[in-house]
Amino acid sequence: MGNQEKIAFSIRKEMVQSNLKGMRAVAWTLMYVSFIITLIHYGEIFFDKTERAMVPIYIAIHTLMFYIDVAVLLFVREKRMTINSFNIQKYEHLIVVYIYTVILLITVISVMDVYFFHHAALYEVILIIVCTVFALPLRKIIWIILLTAPAIIASTYMSVGVSSENIKIILPMSLLIPVGIMIQYQTYKVRKQFNTQHILLDEEMTKTKQLSELLAAKNNELKEQALRDTLTNLPNRRAFNIKLTKIGHQLHKTQSLTVMMIDIDCFKKFNDYYGHLKGDEAIAKVASILEEVAEKYNAFVARWGGEEFVMISQHTEKFAEPLCEEILEEVRYLKIPHEQSDVDEYVTVSIGMCHAKITTNEHLQTCCELADQALYRAKQNGRNNYYRKKAIFDEKAIASI
Repeated sequence: MGNQEKIAFSIRKEMVQSNLKGMRAVAWTLMYVSFIITLIHYGEIFFDKTERAMVPIYIAIHTLMFYIDVAVLLFVREKRMTINSFNIQKYEHLIVVYIYTVILLITVISVMDVYFFHHAALYEVILIIVCTVFALPLRKIIWIILLTAPAIIASTYMSVGVSSENIKIILPMSLLIPVGIMIQYQTYKVRKQFNTQHILLDEEMTKTKQLSELLAAKNNELKEQALRDTLTNLPNRRAFNIKLTKIGHQLHKTQSLTVMMIDIDCFKKFNDYYGHLKGDEAIAKVASILEEVAEKYNAFVARWGGEEFVMISQHTEKFAEPLCEEILEEVRYLKIPHEQSDVDEYVTVSIGMCHAKITTNEHLQTCCELADQALYRAKQNGRNNYYRKKAIFDEKAIASI
């Protein structure tokens, strides 16, 4: 089903649902009317002997209408109805059949009213109600009018002939029937236009919402990309700074923090000997190992720049050294050949690590600086190892061990 067909079906569905609600409203009204008139007829106090002959017919028709309306109220419920493309025509036929049945029964009553009481008030009232409540194409309602109105007019001539009584019946009908037809036409036209605009507005709102969600997703994707290193797909230095800011905002009480600066040993020689493509490949492999380790220990790792990485862990001090040892072992296990290394035949890394209990942003920055200094010491100590500094903060001084 194309978009235009979906819109057309939605409009049609709205019209049917509106008419079904109208059918329930008319059913309530006619039940009340049938109940009151039936009570009056049972009393027979307003009828002379001649008029009482039609009472059983009146009662039978109103009783029939009463049960028809009860059936409508019992079975035509909005919560029970699921209108789809397969059953919508059935509901449209149900509405038309109900209208035709009601008007035909009212016509029978009105024919007797014309004969006995010289008026067709009930027909006129019900016709106006039907034309006002139901929004149907004029072609569907005009046939029942063309069928019933002549029957009442014929009954008028048969009962009173050409007289002033005749005019009293014909004149209101000649005025109300065209008015009812005009009301019906306008009701259908206005309601269809309203439903069309409502559905088109919903469609536009849905499209706008979808576009907004798509735009938001693209913006989030761009933000994610802006915080990712293109080679390793690790968070970049900007993301690392954001992480530090978040940690700083959470410093409501003392927190354990381990910062590790990780550098690939003799990487310039690796690049010069194997080429930059192999160098990028080595960086990506080391980054993959660091990402796995960080995920395992619920740590945060980022590419600091070049061949250097930084990892932050908020675990207690006892996890710091095992974490460094695991990183050294996992990188060596990659067995990336490095013939120009001063350390090993394979690619290795050096780690500078600082552990501290911090309470302020200044402590956080200091811890990062000490980790960088520790990395320098690890390189001085022969690389392929780690060097640890522990920072102790107090109100008067900062000590590092």
